[in-house]
Amino acid sequence: MARTVPSARRPPAPAAPPPVPGLPDGLLIVALIGLVSLGMVMIYSTTVHEGSPSAVVRELALQFGVGCAGLLLGMLVPLSWWRRLTPLLLVGAAGALASLLIPGNPLAITRLGATRWLQVGPLSIQPSEFAKLAFILFSAGFLDRNFRRMRLPQWMVYLGVTAGVALLIYREPDLGTAAVIGGIAICMLWVARVHWFWVLSLFGGAVGAILLLARTKQHQQERLLAWRNPWAFQDTIGHQIIQSWTAMARGGLWGVGLGQSLQKLGNRLPEAETDFIFSVVVEELGLVGGIAVILLFVLFAWRGFTIALRAPDRYSMLLAAGITTWVAGQAALNVGVVTGTLPNTGIPLPFLSSGGSSLLALMIATGLLLAVSRLPPAEPKPSARAEPGPEPAARPGRRRFRHH
Repeated sequence: MARTVPSARRPPAPAAPPPVPGLPDGLLIVALIGLVSLGMVMIYSTTVHEGSPSAVVRELALQFGVGCAGLLLGMLVPLSWWRRLTPLLLVGAAGALASLLIPGNPLAITRLGATRWLQVGPLSIQPSEFAKLAFILFSAGFLDRNFRRMRLPQWMVYLGVTAGVALLIYREPDLGTAAVIGGIAICMLWVARVHWFWVLSLFGGAVGAILLLARTKQHQQERLLAWRNPWAFQDTIGHQIIQSWTAMARGGLWGVGLGQSLQKLGNRLPEAETDFIFSVVVEELGLVGGIAVILLFVLFAWRGFTIALRAPDRYSMLLAAGITTWVAGQAALNVGVVTGTLPNTGIPLPFLSSGGSSLLALMIATGLLLAVSRLPPAEPKPSARAEPGPEPAARPGRRRFRHH
């Protein structure tokens, strides 16, 4: 009886080392530094006449320091941790938004007829800014899991979360930010390559809801009237956009000089340090300064979408696309409002408008975008074509021609 010789076991192949993160995108960092630096300078220039210069510097330094900490938090914390924490972040943001609607809430702050802030000790927090980031994280994870089987049940879940967050923000009231949530959702559905029917359904529903809701509030109807003919309401609802045009006209090509704006004085231009800070930029730095700001946002958008296209997986691609859409879309809305191209929506200019909550949320989001840029790109899949075999012999009686 023959003996069987046991085959020698091969030693297990060594595990491949985990990919080492690369350097963050340099051009995105350039755009970020330019926007944040210009924002700090313009906020100081716009608000220094209202109080002590040292107090303004201390507040700006605190916001800048917290923003840098948020940037590092977004860039260094692994994306897998953010994905696991997304349900908690979304529920927390929705709870904070809902608390603003509770009558008699001692933490809620009402300004100019809108309840959008929570006073937590010495800090004033705007929950809608963090709700945008939480919604982007949720959308990236949900669409990554369900983009191939986006049927009615999955669609109802996504639509319910989108409509819920947007409705809570709208009730503050803040229709502009609610519209931003809808725009982010539509863009992320398109990037995820969800069936066109669902993308068009959400787009049509969002446009219809905005047109309907814009006619339910008196102040929103007045904004539409002022957008159509501001000179007919120059002493009331058209005053803000007329003053914005006046500021930009005074700036000319090179501006009147840093700190020399007149429209920011005496509240001639309401909300000069927040929603209409772009007008002050053009007044003090001229058309050249305004174009520089727009080019910085274009650079940010270009690098953000490039990072999304080069992302190694669908989740990080959706996350990068959502963050870039948020920043670029909100900047386009703000510039459109300031120039009178769009109706007034109360949307701040990212990185430039005054607001600690907005700066912190944006810096965390940009940190996440830089974290995606550090990921190694996906390796190209091997071609499924078979290797070419030997060339068949020519049939007798026929002449083969070789093309060069």
